[in-house]
Amino acid sequence: MPMSFKNIVLLLVVVTLCAAFSMRVFQGLDEMMGNQYWVVDTTQGDHGWYMMGLLPYVKSVDKDVVKKANADPDPSKHYIIYAQAGDFAGNAVYGICFGIPLIMYLIWFAFILGFPDRIDPYLLPRRLLTLAVIILCSVLVNLFLMRIAADFARDPMSRIADVAGGHASLLFHNAGIWFAILFSALGTHNHGVDETAAPDSRKWQTQADEKFTWMFALLAIVTVLEVALVKNKLALPDAAVDYSVWIIWVVIFMRMYGFSPKYWVKRGRGIAIMVVGTALTLPVFYLLERATGNLGAGFASPILTKALGAENSNIGLSLMISIYLIFWMEFSAAIRMNGPARSPAVEKH
Repeated sequence: MPMSFKNIVLLLVVVTLCAAFSMRVFQGLDEMMGNQYWVVDTTQGDHGWYMMGLLPYVKSVDKDVVKKANADPDPSKHYIIYAQAGDFAGNAVYGICFGIPLIMYLIWFAFILGFPDRIDPYLLPRRLLTLAVIILCSVLVNLFLMRIAADFARDPMSRIADVAGGHASLLFHNAGIWFAILFSALGTHNHGVDETAAPDSRKWQTQADEKFTWMFALLAIVTVLEVALVKNKLALPDAAVDYSVWIIWVVIFMRMYGFSPKYWVKRGRGIAIMVVGTALTLPVFYLLERATGNLGAGFASPILTKALGAENSNIGLSLMISIYLIFWMEFSAAIRMNGPARSPAVEKH
C-alpha cells in the first residue's frame, strides 16, 4: 500500500532538514577558515595524531602570507596547503552538494529504519546499531581519503588532491550512501532468527538477453546525452563524474521500474514522481541562489559565471538533473509508489 500523504510530507521534511543540518556543519568548517588556509604543521611531525594519524597536524595561516612564502625560490620556506574555505561545503554548487546527503538520509530513514510508518520496535535497536556502524565506517574512510589528499598536496599539480580535497561533504555523504547500500544488501539490519534456505540457482529462469539489451540501450542513450551536454557546456568538461552518476541512474532505474519498456509503462506513477520532482527541484535551487547570493544552484549560476566565466555558468546542470532523478526515484520507492497501480478489486455478489 502507498504511504499516506501525511507520512509522505513528514518523510520529505525530515530528510530535507537533516540534509540541511549536515550541510551546515560543513559550511561551518569553511567559515572557520575565512581568508586563511589550513596548512600542514610539519613542526609537530609529519603524520599527525588525529584519529591514529589519519589527519595531519594543521594550522591556520593568512592566505597572503602563504602566497608570499610559496613564491620564495627556497622550497624549505613553502607551506603545504591542506584546505581553504570552499573545500568542505561547496557552496558554489550547493544544489549538487545538497542532493547527496538528501539521498543518504532518505536511504537511512526510509530503507534502514522504516521511517515513518514501518518502524519495528523489536528491530529498531539492531537497525540503529547498523546506522551507527555506517556512520563510523563513513567517517574513518573519509579521514583516510583526506589523509591521502594531504599527502598528495605536496605536489601542487596533483589532480587527486584537487578532487579528493574539494567539497568534502560529497565524499562523506557518498560514503554514507555506499555503506548503507552495502549493509542493506547484507541484510544486517533485518534478518530474523529463522534463516530461510537460499534459492536453488538451477531452477532460475533468466531473461538475461532482454536485460542486457535494454541496459545497454539505456547506457547508449545516457552516453549520447552526456556527450551532448559536455559539448554544449552543460556538464563538467572531463565528464567522468557526470557520466558515472548517469550510469548509477541507469542501474537504479532498472532495479526500480523493471528492465524493459513493457514494465516501465505499468509504472507511470513512479516515473512521473521522478520526472516531476526533478523538474520542480531545479527552479527551487535557482531561486535559492538568487535569494542567498552565495548558495549556488550549479546551473544558470552568477557564482559560477564570476568564478569560471559566462560560458561555464551551466556546467552543473547534468549533475543536478541526474542526482535529483535518483533522489525522486528512491523517494517514489520509499513511499511505495514506484510499482504498478493496483485497480480496486471488483466486489462479488
